[in-house]
Amino acid sequence: MSLVWVYHGNEYKRVSDLNPNQVMLMINNSCDGIRQLVNYVINNVLSVSEYRGVTARIYRGNDEHLIHFFINLVNGNEEVMILVSRNPADTLFNYYTSASPENIIECSYGK
Repeated sequence: MSLVWVYHGNEYKRVSDLNPNQVMLMINNSCDGIRQLVNYVINNVLSVSEYRGVTARIYRGNDEHLIHFFINLVNGNEEVMILVSRNPADTLFNYYTSASPENIIECSYGK
């Protein structure tokens, strides 16, 4: 069974307040679908009140999915990943080493 994980600051954390099936549905709806996850990352992961913009890359593997957020904050930049996977380390490895361009969707969100 796949679980939802957050990767931030070189650390994986299991996320219990996001349902894997819900996140998969969001990912399947592409950029519009993951817009809700932008707010989750801003409020629950980074705990910041202001940001300038967000870009995201959606990766779809066989049984693994990953959203890589690049957040432009007032005082710098942050990267956060949300993964739906059985093994988040393998998913992260596959994203960086074997992800073909047809498996990646780019999204941009302004404030």
